[in-house]
Amino acid sequence: MRSVRHSALVTFEMTPIGTVRNDRSEAIDDDWDRVDSRIELDLGVLGADATVGLREFSHVEVVYVFDRVGDDAIERGSRHPRGNPDWPAVGILAQRAKHRPNRIGTTVCELMAVRPGGVVEVRGLDAIDGTPVLDIKPYMAEFGPRGDVIQPTWSRELMSGYWTLGPAPDVHRRVDGDAWLAEVLASPADHGRVELVVCRPDVGERRVLDEGELEVEVGLVGDNWLARGSRNAADGRAEIDAQLNLMNWRCARLVAGSDDRVPLAGDQLFVDLDLSPDNLPPGTRLQVGTAVIEVTAKPHTGCAKFTRRFGLDAHRWINGIAGKAHRLRGICAKVVVAGVVRPGDTIVKVTG
Repeated sequence: MRSVRHSALVTFEMTPIGTVRNDRSEAIDDDWDRVDSRIELDLGVLGADATVGLREFSHVEVVYVFDRVGDDAIERGSRHPRGNPDWPAVGILAQRAKHRPNRIGTTVCELMAVRPGGVVEVRGLDAIDGTPVLDIKPYMAEFGPRGDVIQPTWSRELMSGYWTLGPAPDVHRRVDGDAWLAEVLASPADHGRVELVVCRPDVGERRVLDEGELEVEVGLVGDNWLARGSRNAADGRAEIDAQLNLMNWRCARLVAGSDDRVPLAGDQLFVDLDLSPDNLPPGTRLQVGTAVIEVTAKPHTGCAKFTRRFGLDAHRWINGIAGKAHRLRGICAKVVVAGVVRPGDTIVKVTG
């Protein structure tokens, strides 16, 4: 890299690698944790395999441009954050305001999904619809702060509502992680029980069944798995490894708050059984009613709809370190022997 005098003007030309798509058209200051964003990557700038391996991370750092900040709004000195005279006037480099000389923004976001065709879905990106994205980097704990984080009082006041503003809706329960996990871990490792069979005829629709028919080609008869297809498949076809979704009944009741809300989770089978990878590694076969299903390696994680229905706390508990270790969100499976399943049927490992 060629060195230059500090007084020399150096210009860099950057090409955005993608664009933010979400429901926010105005740069509102608060409540960003409830914003789900889709970053549409430009595959003319990036290679089609640029995101390979990214989904292994839980968070990403997004670098973007405050492209709607005009030249006349740029601040190069000091100012009151958000124009609040109760807070001290501090230099632009002592705050994270968008009125920066180079208009650069950075945010660590929760990574929700990586889709074929160059789509990255995140939560908590504080950028409005249409914002150009310059870079996406995986967040690694080792790049976090080393030592105690110290900041002035005014900054804590400013950030008090930045991520989630106001109380959560009543349907979103406060998570008691340790107690809830202990309840889930009380499920049997074998000789479990089917508690609920749920059919999804269409997006957002649920039908609780007294009897479900499992077929090798279509999964649960009447369910929309085959017709709906998958955004994770390049051709959009339904993934056989995600033909069935199973969730622990105890976990589902805890996050839902009541039995009648459990079907909203979107799984077809709710079972009282230890679904952890140690107990049910991929390839394990389970007798469920008169059918046999096989656990697949396809991860089952909480989607944006799950979070809207049960809350951010529930989502983060289920997808946290302990949640992943015990597969609290559930497992994916496929039908290998057709049969009938009913609530009250046993679910056991097939041996031999």
